[in-house]
Amino acid sequence: MQQREGAIMNEHEYRRRIQRNRIVQEEKKLIRQQLRQIMIVCALACVILLVCCLWSAEPTYAKTNSGDTSESCVALMRWPLNGAQVVGKYDAPKQQWLPGHRGVDLLADQQEAVVAPADGVIAFSGSVGGKAVVTIRHGGSLSGLTSTFEPAKTERDVGAHVVQGERFARVEGESDHCDDHCLHWGIKSEGRQYTDPESKTRTVRIGLKVL
Repeated sequence: MQQREGAIMNEHEYRRRIQRNRIVQEEKKLIRQQLRQIMIVCALACVILLVCCLWSAEPTYAKTNSGDTSESCVALMRWPLNGAQVVGKYDAPKQQWLPGHRGVDLLADQQEAVVAPADGVIAFSGSVGGKAVVTIRHGGSLSGLTSTFEPAKTERDVGAHVVQGERFARVEGESDHCDDHCLHWGIKSEGRQYTDPESKTRTVRIGLKVL
């Protein structure tokens, strides 16, 4: 009798153990499903966040063609000498036929390199009144302007293209402005109106049309 009761108790215990194991396995399965769902939600959230960040960082010009503009400060020209030092200021006369100083004089050594203040083509190279002169005819936003350098000589041919900052000539000879220790830089338009070169080296605010 006792053996039978013991057998029945062992059977009940076995069944409870199996049931308990089944419950534990189901709980583990449920937890794994929940973790999987949480991971999927987190991954989707990361993707959405990344897309939002990329969208907000996208340049305006890629989103619109409404004619918006951006502004930047640039100088139209650079000095034709590195570390330029002005020793003679621009002083234009009130009338073209009156005497004046139609350019700036820059302190220079003989054989010092002269670089292009802006893009253009060499328009003249030779002697004017016994002085060595080189001129550059500019284009682009400076179209119609010609830079004159005295005293200067170049090995480049007339018609050769030069870019801003490119060495194209050297200081050589004497000038009516300051003998042999300066470079005279003048700028004139097609109508022979002279401009202060120093004003072209100052930074100006330019509006750029955004496409």
